[in-house]
Formats: sequence, C-alpha cells, structure tokens
Amino acid sequence: MSATVGTRFGPYRLADVLGKGASATVYLAKNSDDELIALKVLSPFAMADARFRAAVEREWEAVTRLDHPGVIRFRRTGEIAGALYIEMDRVEGPTLGDLLRPGTCLAGTDVLRIGAGVARALHHGHERDVVHRDVKPSNVLLAGGTDPVMFDYGLALDLRADDPPEPGRVFATPLTASPEQAMASPDVDHRADLYALGVTLYRMAVPSAPFYGERADLLTAHIESVPPKPSTHGPIAGPLEDLVLRCLAKDPADRPQTGAEIADALDAMDPLDDLRAPPKRGLFRRNKG
Repeated sequence: MSATVGTRFGPYRLADVLGKGASATVYLAKNSDDELIALKVLSPFAMADARFRAAVEREWEAVTRLDHPGVIRFRRTGEIAGALYIEMDRVEGPTLGDLLRPGTCLAGTDVLRIGAGVARALHHGHERDVVHRDVKPSNVLLAGGTDPVMFDYGLALDLRADDPPEPGRVFATPLTASPEQAMASPDVDHRADLYALGVTLYRMAVPSAPFYGERADLLTAHIESVPPKPSTHGPIAGPLEDLVLRCLAKDPADRPQTGAEIADALDAMDPLDDLRAPPKRGLFRRNKG
C-alpha cells in the first residue's frame, strides 16, 4: 500500500502533504473519527533502515511523556502495510521559519513572546529528560499565527534511555548546532537546546544568523568562532543582546542553565528599554539598514 494524497491509508484519508523529507512525509489526514490530524509516515527508504525505525520509536517514547501546550501532541502510532506512522494533533499556522524571510526579522515584542514560549516548552521537556536536539525556526509552529508549538522530535535525545550515542555522528542542524553537538560529543545535555534557542533568538531579533556557510564551515564556526554581536546586523535591545550572547557561550556551564531562566529573563524585558530597540510594527518587520 502506498501513502498517496486522495487515497486511504489504513483508517486514514490523506488530504494533503504538510511536509516531506527523505525519511518521512507528514500528511493532513482525516482519522476514523473524521478529525483532521497530522500523520507522519516513514518512507520505504527509511523503513529499510533499522536506525530510522528505531528513531521513530524513540521519538514516540520521548514525546508521549510530554504534556505542554507548546509541544506537539502525539495521539497514536503503529504500522500500516509495512510503514510506521505517528498520528499527531494538527496545528494550524505557519512555522517561525516561514516568517523569517531573507532581510526580515520580528518586532521586539514578538521576539520576547515567542522566545519565552519556546523556552518554556523546552524546559518542560528537559524536566522529563527529553532534549530536542534540533531547535530551529522551521521546527517551531505558530498556532493561529501567534503561539509557538515545538514539533519534529526526530532527533530527540532521551536521557532515560540506555542507548549509547553513535560515535562521530552529528545530531543537529548545522546552522543551530551547539559546539558540543558539532564536535559529536557524547556529553550532550539539555543545554545544547539552550544554545540553539540562542541562535533562534538571534535570527528572530535581527535579519541574520550568527554564522553562515557550508556544513563543515558552520560546525567549525560553532566550535571555534566568536559570534558577531547581533547589533552589528540591526537594532536590538541591549538586555536581549546580552541574553542571546550568553546562550551562545561555547562552554555549556557559561550559558543560562534552564529554559525557565531564559523565559523569565525574556518576560522581564521591555523591547523599548533603550534607543536600539525595534519599533512595534506587528509580527515582522524589514530591516532598512
């Protein structure tokens, strides 16, 4: 049986493709209760690789421990016609990455609100020994266009599991990888997510990421290079810049130690507290400089 839009896949009716990668496709589908849901289905390529199948099983085990409005909710999993699937809640809205088009960034109030929401969702997972390991704008859905919801836990690290890390493998997206992830360290913990959140806050606040380049160049930069201050790319409130740079510390011990700490710091900020702060102009703005 193939999973094709317009056909049935077991009890599901596939209506549209929400996203597609080499290992899986996420469909908009109706379940047997006639509810619109999101359905992640592993590709035949991934089903032929035991590592991908194990990753889906780990993702299910990790995410079903979480119960937070800022984390995608998994409903059920199983296998249909030789393909593993996960049924998830449907979240209507763009991803944060969809809003961050080249040359744009978010208004200060939105940086603080969305950033605090992501930080609290991550903290909820960290308290339950789940490290996302792939925090980035394209993995943050904005429910109703405003409320952040973390999804795609396909690289999640379950600190309760006994699985040894695969030697030399980088579990991260190079653009947001923490130094310890870039080095394929076996000692990655929740503070890797806080580094990636720092990269995400940087990109939300100014129209640039800390580093750009090919995969190897990015990984090396995260390990060795001092990130340019966000204010070199555009206006940003001083306290926000200071927090972002703390998150980007090379040594995990020098970063904020919890997502709750970051969320509380963001909540306490006024985006207009100094002359470098951006004006309030809705959800995103274009940098004029």
